[in-house]
Amino acid sequence: MNYEIDHQKLAEQILTIVRNVTVPAGLYIFLVFVVTFSCYFLGFLFLFGSVESILKLTDPQQIEVFIENNTTSILLLNTLVTTLMHFLLSGVYGIIKKSNFSQNIGVGDAFSLIFSKQGLKVLNVVILVQIASGLISYALNIAGFALVGFAIGVLIQFLTYFIIPAIYTDHSGIIKSLKQSVGIVNEKPGLMFAFVFMTYLLSLIGILFFGIGIIFTLPLNYIVSYSLYTHIAQQIKH
Repeated sequence: MNYEIDHQKLAEQILTIVRNVTVPAGLYIFLVFVVTFSCYFLGFLFLFGSVESILKLTDPQQIEVFIENNTTSILLLNTLVTTLMHFLLSGVYGIIKKSNFSQNIGVGDAFSLIFSKQGLKVLNVVILVQIASGLISYALNIAGFALVGFAIGVLIQFLTYFIIPAIYTDHSGIIKSLKQSVGIVNEKPGLMFAFVFMTYLLSLIGILFFGIGIIFTLPLNYIVSYSLYTHIAQQIKH
């Protein structure tokens, strides 16, 4: 799987998409965060039984005891909510795709994509990746190898970096998208790691702007992923 990256062309593509989608993508991400927070709140409300019980839990020792007694429930809640969040966030690709041929883009384009046939494939991928990385990390953490578990989780996320854009862009199947993602990463692992690391770093800079700024910088992660994939896929197809 040979390919070369034209950095100037890639940068121009990324900047064009950033100018077109930052506001609608940021608004959509804000809505996803609201849904995510609501799910966590409802989940903990179910575990505690009432809002008053949550507010009373202020002592660190009480919190530690609660976590120890509800470890499985908390892990299950976190896995479910995280899976939902990643699935919903993938809708940003819908806004990005629409921006290629229309300036009339909005939050509705994200929902249209995640509730499509491709969206169902992406949901399956997100579930599998979250369960696999979560179980491995949890098992190694219990065995006393927390750092190894974290590293394996990062590796899984890294190798599957291009699965979702492959599904949404080329309508590929899950297995084909996985092979393509792993192939792209394995061809130039150092370069891909540099791109991914810098993208995540830049996308998280928004936290410094009173936290809420992340809704405007987080779309960069999806923009770079989409741009990189389409840039490379065009060469592979030819």
